[in-house]
Amino acid sequence: MDDIAYALEYCAPFRDDESAMRWMGYSGPPDRGARLATFFDGYGTDIPPDIVDQVASRQLLDISRVHLLATRGVQPQATWVTTGLIDELHRRARWTVEHRHLFQ
Repeated sequence: MDDIAYALEYCAPFRDDESAMRWMGYSGPPDRGARLATFFDGYGTDIPPDIVDQVASRQLLDISRVHLLATRGVQPQATWVTTGLIDELHRRARWTVEHRHLFQ
């Protein structure tokens, strides 16, 4: 499920519309609910009722990993932290929880 949550962050995507269009190449706001349904249909299973929470948990785990690697001086994570990426990652995780209705 961890790998699925990681993939869904990009495939659904679990990003605001502007980011999805500007950075991920969507021509308009993605239909996230339909994309989730297609993704899980490919797996031959129903969408887990807690999928949004699982993705948010994965996002928070990634923040912890980036921070840990940065404190050890590992690149590119050290640069990401100094350029404010941690704040952006926190915004994404908050966006996921606040916009769970888009994934139904």
